[in-house]
Amino acid sequence: MFVRLIATFLCLAAPLIAQKTEKVAEPKLLSHFPIGGQQGTTFELEVSGEGLQGAHAVWFEGGKLSASILKVEKLQTAPKAKEKEAESYLGKAVKADHRVVFQVRVPLAASPGLHLFRLVTPRGLSNALGLQVVSEPIISETTRPHHTAENAQYLSVPSVVNGRLSEKGQRDFYAFRVPRGEELLFSVRSDLGPSRTYQAQAGITLFRSSASWFDPDRAVRLAVEGPALSWEPFHRYERTRSTGRFALFQHVSHQFESPGRYFLSVGTFTGAGDPNHGYQLRIVRRRSSEPQPVLGKLAHPDPGDWLERDSATLRQLGSFQRPLELNRLALLQQRSGRAPSNGERSASSESLPDQANSSNLSSAHASRIEPAPEVEPNNSLDRPGRMKIPGLIEGRIQAPGDVDLFRFQAEAGQKLAFELETPGISPPHFNPWLKLLDENGNELVSNIYMEYGGDGDDVNKTVERKTIFTIEQSGSYYLRVRDLTSVQGGPRFTYRLLVRPQVPHLGRIEFSLGVTPSLSTLIDKTDRINLEAGQAREMVVVCEKEEGFQGNVVLTVDNLPPGVQAWVSTAAGWTETLMRGIQYRPLGVEVVPPTHHRPQRSATTLVFWASPDTPITGKPRFLHLKARPVVDGRVGPAVPAGRIPFLAVGPAEKADVMTSRR
Repeated sequence: MFVRLIATFLCLAAPLIAQKTEKVAEPKLLSHFPIGGQQGTTFELEVSGEGLQGAHAVWFEGGKLSASILKVEKLQTAPKAKEKEAESYLGKAVKADHRVVFQVRVPLAASPGLHLFRLVTPRGLSNALGLQVVSEPIISETTRPHHTAENAQYLSVPSVVNGRLSEKGQRDFYAFRVPRGEELLFSVRSDLGPSRTYQAQAGITLFRSSASWFDPDRAVRLAVEGPALSWEPFHRYERTRSTGRFALFQHVSHQFESPGRYFLSVGTFTGAGDPNHGYQLRIVRRRSSEPQPVLGKLAHPDPGDWLERDSATLRQLGSFQRPLELNRLALLQQRSGRAPSNGERSASSESLPDQANSSNLSSAHASRIEPAPEVEPNNSLDRPGRMKIPGLIEGRIQAPGDVDLFRFQAEAGQKLAFELETPGISPPHFNPWLKLLDENGNELVSNIYMEYGGDGDDVNKTVERKTIFTIEQSGSYYLRVRDLTSVQGGPRFTYRLLVRPQVPHLGRIEFSLGVTPSLSTLIDKTDRINLEAGQAREMVVVCEKEEGFQGNVVLTVDNLPPGVQAWVSTAAGWTETLMRGIQYRPLGVEVVPPTHHRPQRSATTLVFWASPDTPITGKPRFLHLKARPVVDGRVGPAVPAGRIPFLAVGPAEKADVMTSRR
């Protein structure tokens, strides 16, 4: 089987000497260097990839940055006997065959963060890579070796460095000085596109100078305050290689008790390295206005992203950091299909729908939910804090073992939702454990959820951002919040707890342009649509119906070019896999009780068809997917569900001719 796969790949990717033109595959970007640049600067960027023949334009999705291509080079292929084993990507060898160099212009007003870019070729639009923009000046790593503390490159604070891990096992060392009591934030990012897994991402290790008579350059590793391990949510453009990743020492903060000279090293956990393995290192003084790391955050997030939970699919990791807006009820009402009519006030305004009982949604409005601070002591049933419905509590696990309790009144039949946000530290470091207790202290429900995977006997436990529950008896109830481990706590262990009536609404909308089921994961085959005239492409859209939503969902696609249509079709063959999600319970295995966490899912397939006379679009565009909830014959307002990069291309034969002439 393996030999057959290799043979198939060689037949598709190798040049056909007998032909005058070269067969061109869909373009794929594999790596780029440098990883990023500073606001208000111009610099050269080098990209390597497959099928980049004839690349003639660079498309930045955010529209702020611009670039012009300087040259497109075909890379020399080493003799077969000397070729190194290529990295594996979904069972296929990936190896760059072209390099493109272009000049990037970053305006001073460009937002810090990741700016996604793609190359435009005769065979269509490439996948995206992220260019990191920062506000601090950027320096390049020195050309002399600096792989030990003895020959470390000196850095001032703040600094941003563009460097490479060119060889396996390489670690780059940097030296810096700090005064007593200063706290620094260290971040590193590497982006190798679909050619590497998360294990190749760069990490940081801190050292202090511990010179002695025997070894004047001795360095001792520091025990950092963390976070050492973090979940790095995969952005949509990265999901063609995996669905989530652990990052080791990618963002590290440390307060230095003693002044002096210190060191840090940049390397990978597995020792990976090659000439394409670039990284960007950032060292700044920690500021209260920067609670989250800058590196790796999208400068222009997809407006269709909507997170309500963390489990059921690894695509949704990171929801604990999603802000709980003060007009949260209004936003949910907008997705419910019961938003006020034109004669009423808009649900997106500053006011909120009055929903004392979720079974009787009203178009009347109440004031915004104003947050209330936690009042200590509130660690026992005898001394609980007070809250109302709807209510938003801002609390903190002040020390290891701290427990916070809040008391509220509820009526029989009242359907409630409990939502958590952790603005400071999030899972896996701070895992907020929420329990709903009756007036005697008996547990009714918690936010711990069991996921079933594999053949049905593999069980994972996760903490959920949102839990729903229906009150059975009128009376007093308690909410208990603590850290899952009881050994964590401190100033950054903050949380926001929202208790509100349930609002049946349209939740997360997930779409995939074809998936590859592998080891209980779902990896997207592509992240864009390159469509030839007369051809069609499928896209499966999964809609999650939250909190008892029983309506229908109407999907529309805006910004279609002339000659291209979007049709609703039957579900694709792999829809069942997508419906289960990653490590979601398999068919026939029920989670008890599933209604506390999981929404219902429905799937729709959209088919994009280009008529035979569809003109070639010279410039890429976004197709905007929108969803409208429909309840009792009433159509709700459109909500963004995602955007799909699109390019109408010519036939493959014509593209071959175009690239062969360049």
